[in-house]
Amino acid sequence: MKTKTRTSMKRKSLAGLLAGALLMMVVGAAATAQVGGSAADEPGAGYQRLVLPELAHINWLEESDVAALREGVLEKMELKAGMPVKRGGAIGFLHRRSAELTVEKAKRQVEANGPREKANAEVEVATAVCARDQILNKRRQDMVAAEEVAKHLGEFKVARASVQDAEEKHEIDKADLDLAQQALDEHTIRAPYDGVITKVWKDPGESVRANEAVVKMGNLNRLAADCYVPIDYADRIKEGLVVEIQPKSKARVPLAVEKKRFRGKVTFVDPQIQAIGETAVHIRAEFDNPGWELRPGLEGILTIYLPAESAAAGSPPADNSTRTARNNP
Repeated sequence: MKTKTRTSMKRKSLAGLLAGALLMMVVGAAATAQVGGSAADEPGAGYQRLVLPELAHINWLEESDVAALREGVLEKMELKAGMPVKRGGAIGFLHRRSAELTVEKAKRQVEANGPREKANAEVEVATAVCARDQILNKRRQDMVAAEEVAKHLGEFKVARASVQDAEEKHEIDKADLDLAQQALDEHTIRAPYDGVITKVWKDPGESVRANEAVVKMGNLNRLAADCYVPIDYADRIKEGLVVEIQPKSKARVPLAVEKKRFRGKVTFVDPQIQAIGETAVHIRAEFDNPGWELRPGLEGILTIYLPAESAAAGSPPADNSTRTARNNP
């Protein structure tokens, strides 16, 4: 019985050591080994590679229900589910004929010069009358009655005020044109960022309320991975640490993307411990995904490169922002 007990204890101890070795592997001389790239891509000596025991979940970093800015009837949809769109690109249009006519009317009001020309002409006439009064009264005093001089001067001031009124009216017309143009632009549903349409909620001919979602879209250019770090290493996880993720799926035949690793950075460390179990801390890392190879919903093995606890740690890991995906050997 004692022999069996000792054998069982040895097996448990060996299993614990193996698990610890999988969880934390010191990168020493092997740090220069190539992993689907050059040695310069690997972290420097003195860094430890923390392989998390639980798979990380790949999620959207940006995902939105894109809404119409005003009430109306959907006239046309430019995009369908699965189609890419650039930031500011048109997704769909509300019926906008009335808004177009309002813009045209506002343009004509801005372009109208009649009121300003009339006001300027009245100033010229009033100026000439006042000048004539002065010339006549210089020749002979009281040749033009004082009442007439005062009247003509008042007409001159009214004419100048008419010019100012016309100029202010012109500025108001330009503001009305801006408002009309803005209202017309709000009849176009635009993408808030580069991404891909994932769902279409409304079809042409359907009514849309202001701020009602028309499509759902997400940004595949940059994704996030959420995972949990054992509490034993929580104090060593900091924002900005370099991480790598190797996707894993439940497909019968491994996907091509599972042979690659994507490099990113830790961007969030939860200040509180996981509520259930109190044995882990939630973190989030972000990855560039230029080829759209990663997909939200996938899981992956996350590796965090930790600085060695000793003061003699080597140089920090290289972060190649222009090449995030690398083939495994």
